[in-house]
Amino acid sequence: MNPSLNQSNIQLRNFTDTDIDSLHKLLQDAGSHGHREWPDTTSDLTSVLEFPRVQPHKNLALAHLKNEVVGYAIVEPEKNIGRSIVGFTSTSTNSAILAQLLEWGTNRARQETPIAHIATLNHESHVETILKDRDWKHVRKYLRLESTPPFSQFKSTIPHGFLLRTMVGHHEIPELTHLQNQSFNDHFGYSPNTESEIKARLLSRGHGIDNVLMIHNAHRQLVAYCWTSLFHKTHLKIGLINMTGVSPKARNQGLGRAIAEAGFNHLIGLKVDQVKLEVDSLNTQAMKVYSSLGFETKNQVNWWGKSV
Repeated sequence: MNPSLNQSNIQLRNFTDTDIDSLHKLLQDAGSHGHREWPDTTSDLTSVLEFPRVQPHKNLALAHLKNEVVGYAIVEPEKNIGRSIVGFTSTSTNSAILAQLLEWGTNRARQETPIAHIATLNHESHVETILKDRDWKHVRKYLRLESTPPFSQFKSTIPHGFLLRTMVGHHEIPELTHLQNQSFNDHFGYSPNTESEIKARLLSRGHGIDNVLMIHNAHRQLVAYCWTSLFHKTHLKIGLINMTGVSPKARNQGLGRAIAEAGFNHLIGLKVDQVKLEVDSLNTQAMKVYSSLGFETKNQVNWWGKSV
């Protein structure tokens, strides 16, 4: 290690609103890392940081070296499931910066929850080495899937007695919130959402009620949904399948495939250049559906856990 770059040379301080341009440049220079897909523009980054759970002024720190921002760490507490997600990276190759950012994130997480999780991508072996050296354990693997042109549009076969439509208004937020929490209740790392959080996400750029597909039964009850969104990255228009859920009481009726096809077709209709999603590697049923729609694995997200 370069002796001129020890921890005494690195200054960590909490994020302030005036740091937004420096943070944006850092994220663009750092490239893909961790569990988040950070947005391309400063305005979209500001919107992400305004999401209720983020609270960047106390949960985001920047690493400064010779008056330059060279790294960051963020902590996202999920108190309702007793964990915090820690994210961090640096544009420097010096391990001391990463180590100090990890230490800050771990300490901040300890103030909120008993367990912390960190995600790494395939190319982040240097981060994984630091985690292993500090007794972080691998706990789960998610897969990042992509579909690219030429797209094959599928005829979404809705089972008899069910109706497919898009969300029509915010008055449906309570029902959507209930179904999402119910659908993902037993999924790894899922933190139940409040109605206000669902509304905030719907109001954020690239989302909106027109991008939420819903299936109702004959009693007009919401039984399945696919939440899609749009964002731009390096001049590409990218569609995301964020969440796809089916009510536990309505499973084994073909609704999972039907709503996934509907979401996929919806994004193709919006003339996207790519469609992306993440899926738990242990969810073999979902993997089978997405594979049949032409999705291929492009990366994997390794989750690491530790009691803090």
